[in-house]
Amino acid sequence: GALVLPLGVTLFWLWRGLLGSGLSEMASLPKLMELAWHSIWAAGLAAAIATLCALPIALLSVRFPSRLTTAIERCTYIGFGLPGIVVALSLVFWGANYLPWLYQKLPILVFAYLVMFLSQPVGTIRGSLLQVNPQLEESARSLGRTPWQTWTEITLPLVSPGVLSGALLVFLTAIKELPATLLLAPIGFNTLAVHIWKATENVSYSDAAAGALVMLVISISSTLLLLSQSSLRELVAEAPVLFKEVD
Repeated sequence: GALVLPLGVTLFWLWRGLLGSGLSEMASLPKLMELAWHSIWAAGLAAAIATLCALPIALLSVRFPSRLTTAIERCTYIGFGLPGIVVALSLVFWGANYLPWLYQKLPILVFAYLVMFLSQPVGTIRGSLLQVNPQLEESARSLGRTPWQTWTEITLPLVSPGVLSGALLVFLTAIKELPATLLLAPIGFNTLAVHIWKATENVSYSDAAAGALVMLVISISSTLLLLSQSSLRELVAEAPVLFKEVD
């Protein structure tokens, strides 16, 4: 039901543009594909880096709890609570004054995404780790597995649903982020979110609808993939119970 209204309005304006004078104002298909690629590339980089950073943070907070690891984990949630415009303006200040070689480059945009959305994979991975019985890891160590082998062969496969879910959450959130993208993206590096905003400002609703439809397709596909992880998370949740039964 929540999908009907945005999809219906998008299709309405797209149809009006195709039938009326709005066709000349709409972006071409190659242009839309370029915008989609920019959006996917920036959001995908942010998702991959955020997930890699979240893995050790979540692991330390669950397996080696202390004041330090708890503080590190909780610090990741600060960025999520900040408005995107605040994070973007702070990075604009630092980039323009102290890091001019990095200002308006893709790395600083991805870093802004990382600051704002790191808490998402930390939360999902931490939740998955809490469901993994530590006795599984202890048993693997007693059988001669090294800590790295235990992590890669036992723990990581069990928490992989949480890892993928966290990455998808970052991707979905970053792909529609506007303030940070508008202020920090490289010159000429337009994304779907920026294109939709500019088209709306110019009252080119048909053009905005074309970009919105592409974003909806990407978002819906990612959401379906995210929802498909629910069954895997249920299996992870049952793992400790199964272990106790075998024991």
